[in-house]
Amino acid sequence: IARMYADSRIQKIYGGSNEIMKLLIAREI
Repeated sequence: IARMYADSRIQKIYGGSNEIMKLLIAREI
């Protein structure tokens, strides 16, 4: 269970940073 929780947490963080990167790229273009 702890492992699943850690994985979901990492996915949330990765997904959030992915959204930020998209915003930064869109702003630059």
